[in-house]
Amino acid sequence: MMRREEYLHILTEQIRCKMARATIEQEINDHIEDQKAEFLGEGMGQTEAEEAAIREMGDPVEVGLEMDRIHRPTMAWGMIALIVGLSLAGYLLRSVMYQTVLGIEQSAGKTEELFWVGASSSWHTSLELPALLLGLVLMIGICYMDYTRIAVYAKPILIAYQVLLFIGLQVAGAKMYGSTRYIIMPFGNIVLNLIDLLWLTIPLFAAILYSYRGQGYRGILKAILWMIIPSYFLIIRCQSLIAAMILEVVYCVVLAAAVYKGWFQVCKKAVLTGIGVVVVLIPVLLAGGIWCFGMAYQKERIAAIFSIGDYAVDFPRVNVIREMISGSSAFHGNPQFKELLTYVDGRVHLLASVVAAYGILAGILLVLCLVVLILRFAKISLNQKNQLGMVMGTGCTALFLIQAIVFILENLGGVGEMGIYCPFFGTERSGILASYILLGLLLSICRYQKTAPEPVIRKKNVPG
Repeated sequence: MMRREEYLHILTEQIRCKMARATIEQEINDHIEDQKAEFLGEGMGQTEAEEAAIREMGDPVEVGLEMDRIHRPTMAWGMIALIVGLSLAGYLLRSVMYQTVLGIEQSAGKTEELFWVGASSSWHTSLELPALLLGLVLMIGICYMDYTRIAVYAKPILIAYQVLLFIGLQVAGAKMYGSTRYIIMPFGNIVLNLIDLLWLTIPLFAAILYSYRGQGYRGILKAILWMIIPSYFLIIRCQSLIAAMILEVVYCVVLAAAVYKGWFQVCKKAVLTGIGVVVVLIPVLLAGGIWCFGMAYQKERIAAIFSIGDYAVDFPRVNVIREMISGSSAFHGNPQFKELLTYVDGRVHLLASVVAAYGILAGILLVLCLVVLILRFAKISLNQKNQLGMVMGTGCTALFLIQAIVFILENLGGVGEMGIYCPFFGTERSGILASYILLGLLLSICRYQKTAPEPVIRKKNVPG
């Protein structure tokens, strides 16, 4: 008669997904143990009950092949096709806008007749296409990686990453308008935006929280401490309050998802309520504090971003964007499209330019494709059996959702330029690479969504 160890060994050999083998083996072993207990209750001896329980499970090869079919990694080809389509659409649309503005500049001789001399450079950079191709390659490569391995090395990776960013700012940081948010690489004329690089800390933060499972309020305190250093980079070095608020909101979403899944032995209701209050109040308090006690230029910046009062006039691109949209119809663009195009920033205003060139429906179609992709990632992340994948995916999706909302508001003239890259529709090279790395991680989570669920975290009884 086949021993239990031999049965489990043969069964798991049929499973090609290595990350699923251990959990499936434990699950089958538990079934054998439960069946053995039933046979013992019927009066069988130990050996006889174990042999009967193993026979009850069926042929190990057949069972293993069925488990392999259920837990086989599957590529999200539809989502990959949508990502590639959005990438090509963004690049081609920017190329059209670039050629249009370039032609206007050349015919005008780059005189002061244009509001922004050299506006064409915002639509196109020499390294944009290589960055896009490299991003797609990185995305596919990361998609095939086992994302759960991040949890093993998350702390040293995040510490080393933050140290490298600090050294990069000290050695190669470029100070512009009072902030140091760009790192100039010593080769290839490559400039990295610190804001984009800090988005990559989101999955690492989720993985660190995973290592604190089973802890109480001490684990929550540790999580909060990990949230502080990126805020230092964004507020003190970059002087980007908007980016800091976005990152902290995403961190709070990740923490809330971990609390909701029962990773910490705390009162869920109280902690989730506290996180919600923080998400709502912190941006209001920070903006209010700057408005009441900040420097004059800081107040003007906030007023310009939100188009308050006369500051909308001092931030003229907001008015140009509104004119682009209001002068367009469903199927036709704005008759003054070419003239208005020379006033906008190609790094930010692709959507408004598409509406002004091709009509409102073209802009809606562009936004719809982006929203469908984000919502699809959100659905897959929230339905993950693997808790680490669920929390990491939720964090990355929350970031993309916020970036999309900011992009849409900027292109509707609802807010001024916030300096936040939107996937597929911007020219920031570091933003392109960071976005495709996170997209690769999300695709990896999708690829392994049929893997066996993680063991349930056992918690003490905590009120709430």
